[in-house]
Order: sequence, then structure tokens, then C-alpha cells
Amino acid sequence: MAERKTCKYFCERLSDYLDGLIEENECRLIEEHLAHCPPCKLIYQSLELTVSLCGKSLSDEIPDGVRQRLKDFLREHCKEDVLNQREET
Repeated sequence: MAERKTCKYFCERLSDYLDGLIEENECRLIEEHLAHCPPCKLIYQSLELTVSLCGKSLSDEIPDGVRQRLKDFLREHCKEDVLNQREET
């Protein structure tokens, strides 16, 4: 029997998914999950918009240390949002 993936599992991979660092089969799983999970889809859309806006507003490269801290923050924040939304339902 295949292991059922959780929202936490998918949210922890959204940043890498946006960066194109996820293998094709994993991308399909993420896309299927997003199509059926409104809270995760909202988190993904927010992350996508944030990345897009940051890309448009920055003229210089983000230093590696800052990039990693931002990814870490978004991953942790994503976990909290999903858990809070699950508790509300």
C-alpha cells in the first residue's frame, strides 16, 4: 500500500518545486495535491507571488545566506499555516 503524503510533506517541498529542483514524478504528486487541497494551494500561490515580487523588485542577487534564511523561514511558516488551518476545520 502506498504511503499517504500529508500537507506538511507537500508544503516542505514547495520552495524546491518553485525552483525546479523536484523530480518529474514528485512534481506530479505536488500538482495533484495542490489541485485537491485549497489550503496548500493558497500557500503555494502566496509563495509563488512572493518569489515573483522579490524577483521583480531586486536588481542584485540575494546573498546565499539571506536566500537560505528566507527559504527556512518560509518552510517553517508554511508548516504553521497548514497546521493552523487543519485545526480550524
